Amino acid sequence: MTLSSRRSFRGDPEGPLRDSDPRPAVRVMHSLGAAFALWAALGTAATQDAETLLRTGQRWLDAGNARAAVQSFRRLVDAVPDSRSHYYLGVALLQDGQPEEAVTALRRADTLAEAPNPALAVSLGTALLRIGAAAEAVMVLEEGAKHFPRAAPILIQLGYTHYTRLDGVSARAVLRRARAIAPSNPQAPFYLGLAEAALGALEPAAEAFGQAVILDPRNVEARVALGRALSQLGRPQEAREAYRAALAEAPGLPAALVGLGRLELEEGRPERAVGSFEAALAADPGHRQALYNLAAALSLLGRTEEAAAVRRRFAEAAASGDDPGRSLSRTRSKVRPR
Repeated sequence: MTLSSRRSFRGDPEGPLRDSDPRPAVRVMHSLGAAFALWAALGTAATQDAETLLRTGQRWLDAGNARAAVQSFRRLVDAVPDSRSHYYLGVALLQDGQPEEAVTALRRADTLAEAPNPALAVSLGTALLRIGAAAEAVMVLEEGAKHFPRAAPILIQLGYTHYTRLDGVSARAVLRRARAIAPSNPQAPFYLGLAEAALGALEPAAEAFGQAVILDPRNVEARVALGRALSQLGRPQEAREAYRAALAEAPGLPAALVGLGRLELEEGRPERAVGSFEAALAADPGHRQALYNLAAALSLLGRTEEAAAVRRRFAEAAASGDDPGRSLSRTRSKVRPR
């Protein structure tokens, strides 16, 4: 059954979605928390036992114990195998790092649903992206956006998905819509900034990151991104302030320390840059950006043997695969769609 063939749910399906993700370190887009809260208002379980299982699972999610939530929601599915129970199970599986199973549960929720639902669109799109099915995620989210054109979480997840597919033009267009619809949502300007930066539009990127920081001062990810944009714009003092603000919020944050070190390198102070890069590596020994830049700073200081040793460490880290410092989307930000 397609989304377009279903009757509307009770209530206001296009109402504002609340950001309430209890796991800021999860690499799932944070609008999932909003979607989860929205679905909680739709329908009731058939029995009191089912309601108890539902509330128990919700409490486990609020406590950050996704594994226990999965067990509660599996029992809920056994008791009441409807769309809502499969949805909750899918969200819990996604937060528990089981995206393949989450896709299965969310597809089942989609099949059983009687009407389009923005929570389900966001969650299924996110799960599909997590398993590498980005093209299918775009299709799901675009269909959701047709039904709920003012649901900012859907638009933000769609924009982010375009961004991960290196389609900066589409990402920018969707995220501008999201920002216009929900000007107080800090996710929209943050991901818009990423899209603008990817397209080389540094001034709009810096403006967007600055807005994201104003809306959510705890978003160290946006502060680091702002610092990078300002640095590339030739505004080193402002960039330094952005990095220091990120460190004030998250002491020892490698990305901010690397940013400060790069500013020192660019201003001809390699000895001070070494200190920043070494501090970043103390927090994350495999941070590739820190290793790469540390080798460069040591070479400038004539410490060739140390530089060579660091280059070997960099090669080992690069061969290991994913780099925690590679992407702005891999931090402890409260507004991460991921």
